[in-house]
Amino acid sequence: MLRLVEIGLKELEKLVAEAADKSMDAFKLSVEAIEEKKASAMREEVKRRVVELRKIREEIDELALEIIARYQPVAQDLRKVKAFMELGYAFLRFGRYAYDALAAFARVEALDINCDARYFRELAPLVKQMMEDSIESIKTLDVIKAMKVISRDDDVDELYHKFLSEIMKSYESVPCAVVEALSIKFLERAADHSVHVASQTVFVVEGKYPE
Repeated sequence: MLRLVEIGLKELEKLVAEAADKSMDAFKLSVEAIEEKKASAMREEVKRRVVELRKIREEIDELALEIIARYQPVAQDLRKVKAFMELGYAFLRFGRYAYDALAAFARVEALDINCDARYFRELAPLVKQMMEDSIESIKTLDVIKAMKVISRDDDVDELYHKFLSEIMKSYESVPCAVVEALSIKFLERAADHSVHVASQTVFVVEGKYPE
C-alpha cells in the first residue's frame, strides 16, 4: 500500500514530466522555426507554451509545499520534493530561452533582414541532446547519464566562445551579428540548465550535488 507521501510524490512527478515534455516541445518548435525562417509565424505558439510552463511551475511549487507541510518527508522523499521544485524552474527556463531565441530572429524577420543562423544551427543539436539526456536522467534516476551531461558543458562553453569570436570578426550585418550572438547565448544558458537538471538527479540519488 502506498504511503500518502508517495501518492503526493507521484502527482508531483507527473507535473514535472509534463513540464519537461512541454519545454522540449517549445525548444524543438523554436529551432525548427529559426532554421526554416518562420520565427515570426511561430512566435505566439511558442510563447503559449512558455505561459503553460509557468502555470505548471506554480502548480509544482504549490504541491511541493503542501507535501512538506502535510507529510514532513525525510531522506530521499524530501530530496525529491526539493529537486522537483528546482526542475519546475529549470524546465520553465528551457522554454523561455527557446522563446527568446525565436523572438530575436522574429525581430529581424520583421525588418525583412535575412540572417543565416549558421552558428545557431550548429550549436542547437548539441544543446538539444544535453537537454534530452538530462531529462532522461531525472526520469530514470540514472546518475551515469547525468554525469555525462555535466561533462559536456565545457564543450558547449568552448563552442559558444569560439562562435562568438567568429561572429564578431566575420559578420558584416550588425543586426544579424546581434541576433546570432543572442541566440547562441540562449543556447549556452539552456546547456547550463541541463547541467542543473542533471545535478538534481545526482542529488536525489546520492544526497549531495556533484562537485
